[in-house]
Amino acid sequence: MKITIIGAGNVGVSIAYSLILRQTVKEIILIDRNPDLLFARDLELGQSIAALNLDIKLVCTSEYKYCENSDIVVFCAGARRQDGQSRDELLQINTNIMLECARNLKRYVDDPLFVVLTNPVDFLLNKLYECQIFSPKKIIAMAGALDNARFKYELAKKFNCKTSDLDTKLIGFHNDDMLLLKSHSTYKNKKITDLLSKDEIDDIENEVKTGGAKVIKYLKTSAYLAPAAACVRMIEAIRSGEFLAMSVVLHGEFGVHNKAFGVLARLSLQGVLELANLELDENETFKLQESLKKYNYLETK
Repeated sequence: MKITIIGAGNVGVSIAYSLILRQTVKEIILIDRNPDLLFARDLELGQSIAALNLDIKLVCTSEYKYCENSDIVVFCAGARRQDGQSRDELLQINTNIMLECARNLKRYVDDPLFVVLTNPVDFLLNKLYECQIFSPKKIIAMAGALDNARFKYELAKKFNCKTSDLDTKLIGFHNDDMLLLKSHSTYKNKKITDLLSKDEIDDIENEVKTGGAKVIKYLKTSAYLAPAAACVRMIEAIRSGEFLAMSVVLHGEFGVHNKAFGVLARLSLQGVLELANLELDENETFKLQESLKKYNYLETK
């Protein structure tokens, strides 16, 4: 498998390093426009490959021609939100960066599986879909897998258990309107709603939703290790066939048409194969509808 990563910052290099450690790929192309950063990444990653005595080809470059025949492209370049900057302003800046990169890529890779990690992921995916550069079923965004990992992490702390004892599910936007599916989440096959009080579950939900903000507060930069791990989990799910939370373009599901939304889906290199059919309880259905209305996701008749 050949994977191109656009953006050699903390997230991009962490994805590359994780792919090397997991021996998931045969070739990694790391794209960036900063030559000093690329030189440093080439040294670090290349020496890591040598230390582990692996047969993985690595190219760190600013030239898109090296992306030819890539199976998967991960986009994690873009700007961070600045003080006083609105979300709409950040969306426009990162849309311009993403579309420029996508069009450069298109010259050498016709229709790869394209994974967006740059925020705001759901709304960036909308912009990519609207421009019709790649097939709709082959453009996705990673966020739900990260949010669900945070959900599982908080529950594992609460129950003092292994994460393998937990089965958690989550859908929705990658923001405070994400929807933790408590009715479908279990500890040792028992529903967490039967094991925890409402206040305990509310506290866990708050921790999940503020997980990224706490990293920024104490690390003084955005999270990058957990997002990279979640991205690699998505890539590996192509082989395992498991359903994972991710943002995909919907065509009628939940009443959403031609917009990106976080659901549980199965992937292949050909794109989204199948969406999980989940029955939500009354409270989950209400919260879902409210979040969709908030972002004008439901068509008005």
